[in-house]
Amino acid sequence: MKEELSRLEYIRELIADCRFDDALEMLQIASDEEPDNVDYNYELARIFMEMGNYPSAISNLELVTEKIRNHLLYYMLGEAYQADNQIDRAIGAYLKAIMLNEKFAPAYKKAGTLFLGRNDRVSAAEYFEDYLKLDITEDEKDAVIKILDRIKS
Repeated sequence: MKEELSRLEYIRELIADCRFDDALEMLQIASDEEPDNVDYNYELARIFMEMGNYPSAISNLELVTEKIRNHLLYYMLGEAYQADNQIDRAIGAYLKAIMLNEKFAPAYKKAGTLFLGRNDRVSAAEYFEDYLKLDITEDEKDAVIKILDRIKS
């Protein structure tokens, strides 16, 4: 167990140092040995996101979210879907993040923005209005109020 922890810590240090190729090589070896290790899948997803390989990031995040239900993981999955232009899936992931943590403001904003991009003004307004009820800055509130004014006019 200590050896595995050390390997994972070393991989995380490589990632922190932006040595993605080295970390990726080590992670691929480690994940071949332990394909169900969610820590390895998560770190692979982080690297693939950094490298712009969104389909691989999505694949790894989907494996992680099968085992761990966490609003931050679903938010990250939503960002990967969005970057890969899978807007409906991105919205679904953001809504799952909201379902798991009703006070997680960034997911409301992303959902509202994507609904607005799809020209679904009713859903966009709903999520922006819910976003306004959360702990956000006054500047952010002012900006969202202006968006809502434009949506409703």
